[in-house]
Amino acid sequence: MSLTAAVVVPAAPALLPGIGGTADPLADLRERAAALVADTATAKGADRLVVVGSGTTTRVWPGDAPSGAARFTTGRVPEGALPTDLEIGRLLVPSGGGETLLHSVAADASPQECAALGATLAAGPSTLLVVVADGPATLTEKAPGHLQPDAAPFAEGLACALAAADTTALAALDPATCDRLWMRGRAALQVLAAATDGLAGELVAEESPFGVQYLLARWG
Repeated sequence: MSLTAAVVVPAAPALLPGIGGTADPLADLRERAAALVADTATAKGADRLVVVGSGTTTRVWPGDAPSGAARFTTGRVPEGALPTDLEIGRLLVPSGGGETLLHSVAADASPQECAALGATLAAGPSTLLVVVADGPATLTEKAPGHLQPDAAPFAEGLACALAAADTTALAALDPATCDRLWMRGRAALQVLAAATDGLAGELVAEESPFGVQYLLARWG
């Protein structure tokens, strides 16, 4: 496999400047995520950096695609705007490096389709994979999906899988369960599972400020 390392960062829209208002509630998390990506890129020296996040379709996006952040404000989104996950990833990757590829995976892609994409990405040049993904958004009554009793143990299992670089656990994520728990990151994490093999895992941070599980992890 040519994937040298991977970083998992949250898919929180409020990571985009201006979306969270003047309070900028996720400023610290944004700084930590950007630092983690930059430090890993420097340490691993991969030939390219690939950002993977959920979208409506599975495709490659141009690096200069317009911002779609207006979907959270005015609603006037330009044609060809990046999916939110990829826009977050583009924000967090260091500028001036080597080749950067922005690749969405359809949010409803089957585990088999995700595995195929992961294998394709792993077959290319040495790669640092940046995976933009959240855990469940049903951890509290005020969470976007409200409270689901099994969300907390699910989130604990997901954190353990990322800490251990457990590709088997990620590959086994059930799409129906993830949809019920409002877990946006299932498809992207299953791409990660298929693209990597034999890497050591590290859970750098975990928090749930809005009833949504945000994770920072590094595999390498």
